[in-house]
Amino acid sequence: MGKNKKIFIAIGAVVFIALIVILNLKRENSAEAVEIIVAKKESISSTVRADGTLKGLNQVEVGSDVTGKIVDMRVKEGDKVNKGDVLCIIDPSTYSSRVKRVYSVLKLSQAKLAKGELDFNRSTVLFESTLISKENYETAKLNYEAILSEVKSNEEVYNEEKSLLDKTTITSPVTGEIVQRNKEEGEMIIAGGMNSPDLVVMTIADRSKMSVKALVDETDIINIAVNQPVKVTVDAFPDTIFDGQVVKIGGMPEKSNFGTEQAINFPIEIEITGTSNRLYPGMSATCEITIGKEDSVIVIPYMALGKKKIKEEEKDIVILLKGNKAKTSIVKIGLTGKDGVEIKEGISLNDSVLTAPYKTLRKLKDGDRIKVSTKKKDKKEKEKKEKK
Repeated sequence: MGKNKKIFIAIGAVVFIALIVILNLKRENSAEAVEIIVAKKESISSTVRADGTLKGLNQVEVGSDVTGKIVDMRVKEGDKVNKGDVLCIIDPSTYSSRVKRVYSVLKLSQAKLAKGELDFNRSTVLFESTLISKENYETAKLNYEAILSEVKSNEEVYNEEKSLLDKTTITSPVTGEIVQRNKEEGEMIIAGGMNSPDLVVMTIADRSKMSVKALVDETDIINIAVNQPVKVTVDAFPDTIFDGQVVKIGGMPEKSNFGTEQAINFPIEIEITGTSNRLYPGMSATCEITIGKEDSVIVIPYMALGKKKIKEEEKDIVILLKGNKAKTSIVKIGLTGKDGVEIKEGISLNDSVLTAPYKTLRKLKDGDRIKVSTKKKDKKEKEKKEKK
């Protein structure tokens, strides 16, 4: 009996140990498998995107203040011009005739004024000598003042007509390059053409300095400031990045319709650093405006950041790996970048931060057991071997 008892005790001990091992394995297998990153310090930039079009320095659209036919076109696209150079001449014959006509009227009224002035001076002397009545004196005075008013009116008409004649010669308002010419010799020009893009005679721009007129959403404009650095990508050169900076912020919004909603955007101007003869006004550009940058700060991927209602208030949170268990930590976020967010409080350097999968993170509670997934690591190792 003694020998059998010892055998039963030994078997029981083995079974007990086996049960403990099985229970531990089950508990291990019940741990949630997640991916983690180790918190480290890096740089982060926060940017705002704005789309726009290129324009040259001192870019102007040249129109006309007079209506008429172009009789002499002096420039073509690509020509360099200086301020004051003649661009084209509108048929001056009609305006020249009008100037001659009003000039004749002016000269006649000036002759009448000369005689009226003599009469008024004579009447003044006679009145002071009591040789004429006050009534005659006042009549001479009124006649002189009427002729004087007529002369001034004729001078204004003459100056206006002379100005219109002068405007039949259109000169360049700036120094630059003819980047677009919309009219040919022999075509009609309508006065006030600058109010309509279709009636602009030509566009002049200084291509030695290019800028971008871009639109920024109303929710982002409060973060835009003059002198902020910008990376500009032009659609025509997708592999080239041009440096620039914000130089002007518009104070009035521009409204545009998107479906049933009305978008409100504010115009800004971004000056491109340096020069490039490859860039032309009107090209489409995408601008990445850096509104903030921090170096040597803790940055985590967006997938690691969550929200949780704590004491009736929604907080930004992350889940940390402490030992082999989950621990919720309330965090204070800073700059938001393309791939991650700056954490100012709530995470320490070298903390293990849970990042995925989202379904698992969403249901985790403090104290839940965690098993670090090796899938991501195995995938990277496989990719390395395949490259070899």
